[in-house]
Amino acid sequence: MKLMFKILIPVSLSVLSSCSTPTSRGRSAGEEYCECSKKEDIFSISKCKKDVLKEHKDDLLNEEFKNAFWSAVADCDE
Repeated sequence: MKLMFKILIPVSLSVLSSCSTPTSRGRSAGEEYCECSKKEDIFSISKCKKDVLKEHKDDLLNEEFKNAFWSAVADCDE
């Protein structure tokens, strides 16, 4: 029984992570970027935004991710 759980949990996690599409990850990262605007001062805001961009640097090379990311960012400005 324990062996089954040791196998089942990693498999379940990999299935869940594979369900995440570039569009959904891009939208999520864009929302994270938007949350940076709630920081207290301009230096904290800019550092937060820089960190989000740095974290998703490779993902932003994907057109689908990039479009979803910037669309989410545009939506938070409204």
